[in-house]
Amino acid sequence: MMEALFQFIAVAAYLFCGFRIICFNPAGNHHSGYALLAAFLIASFMGQTVHILFFKDPVTLWDAVFAVLLAVIIYRARGNVCKLIWSAA
Repeated sequence: MMEALFQFIAVAAYLFCGFRIICFNPAGNHHSGYALLAAFLIASFMGQTVHILFFKDPVTLWDAVFAVLLAVIIYRARGNVCKLIWSAA
């Protein structure tokens, strides 16, 4: 039962991450390398979601925590992949 809860949390977090990056609207110029990285991240998040849903890999607590941590980081960066790498400091 707990494994199903962890699966739901991980899938929801990975879907949120993928869609948040997809919905990012770049204002002005953007670097094509960051666009490629964003596409790779979107494919990775969606691929992980499909893998959990269809291949029924056991999802542990730590997988779910990691997925939520990624979701929080991407939410704080507003889906901007460039902000994930470079900080304002």
